[in-house]
Amino acid sequence: MTEKVPGSLTVADDVFADLAGYAAKECYGVVGMASLSGKDRIALLPGQRLRRGIVVSRDEAGRLTLDLNVILEYGVNIQAVSRNLVDAVQFVLRGVAQIDDAQVRVHVRGMKVRPA
Repeated sequence: MTEKVPGSLTVADDVFADLAGYAAKECYGVVGMASLSGKDRIALLPGQRLRRGIVVSRDEAGRLTLDLNVILEYGVNIQAVSRNLVDAVQFVLRGVAQIDDAQVRVHVRGMKVRPA
């Protein structure tokens, strides 16, 4: 049973980045997230920094856009892994945050042999 409560709710962009990072961690073929800063270039998954390499923005209408900068496992089909990653992030956002119209863009920043 859902009860409406007056007021508004604001969710920080870091929450959406964490949700996207969680989804990326579960995707086959994703080895890590590419950091956009010069210090740490790659954050290998699984890790504590789920939001590294994820940029969250909003357009004029308030629509959410997530840019995922990823490192993929060498030898995987880039298109298939990217599509799977987009689907996984959208699924998590739909299920947890009830956001249906988020745009998810995947930027492959490199390939790496998965650590043993």
